[in-house]
Amino acid sequence: MVMNPLLMEIGTYAIWFFVVTSIAAMGLNLTVREILAPWKKKWLLSISLVANFVVVPLFAILILSVIPLDIDLAIGLVIVAAAAGAPSLPKAMKIIGGNVAYAVGLTMVLILITIFTMPLMLPYLIEGVSVDQSGTALYLVVFMLIPLIITMALRAQVPSVAEKLYPIINRVSDLSIVVVLFIYTIGLFTSDFSVRAGTLLGLEGTLVAILFILGSFGIGYVLGGPELRNREVLAFGTGFRNVSAALVVVSANFENPQILFMVLVIAAFGIIFMMILGGWLYRKNKRERRLAHEEIIS
Repeated sequence: MVMNPLLMEIGTYAIWFFVVTSIAAMGLNLTVREILAPWKKKWLLSISLVANFVVVPLFAILILSVIPLDIDLAIGLVIVAAAAGAPSLPKAMKIIGGNVAYAVGLTMVLILITIFTMPLMLPYLIEGVSVDQSGTALYLVVFMLIPLIITMALRAQVPSVAEKLYPIINRVSDLSIVVVLFIYTIGLFTSDFSVRAGTLLGLEGTLVAILFILGSFGIGYVLGGPELRNREVLAFGTGFRNVSAALVVVSANFENPQILFMVLVIAAFGIIFMMILGGWLYRKNKRERRLAHEEIIS
């Protein structure tokens, strides 16, 4: 399966740009209080870590044992499963009226752990596939950790500048992922890759992607404990995977476009289902807040 080499190169640079801007936007919006928020609920933080770094990857492997996929698609799924801490989690919580403070702190923790654990986990999760651990770690540090540290330092030292930069960087990040999807969509439909990749994904690949997203969401919701707002955070925290980190790992280790194709498919389905679930939770929370307000008045 061959895509236009020029488009592939442009797409790679677009991926790097998206990763850096998405992480930078998060760092610019972080306060010390938000970073420390998850540590106040150690039991919930522990459950969140187990759900993201143990249960979700094992769930992906379980799906593949039941519904075997082409090795390249399977690799894409496992890489996404190992990548926790989507920078968009706090934004999702803000939209649905969830626990934004905990979401921000948890995302920070998940991103940091992902950066250091992905190079170690992947060789064990992807049997028979070589992963450059040192190269992967270097890419994650350069494109995720360093931008995060720099922008967090800027936020701490010059908050007024960070506040002005945040909406700009955040908008650029949102636009850059659209550019990534646009570039690879053009690449898909201007080469023989589209037909072959669609055939390769097929009904089974589509089913696996959907099962993984909904199952990951369910894992977080079930393990989130009795408090609804915590369940919402963990559900979206497990359901929304860190596509930025997954794209870094793919770009650092693999040239086969099928792997990237699977990552983008899961990302696209993830956005669709999280919007649907988020809309349902938003209406539910809005109704509950209205009822609570009416009870106070009465």
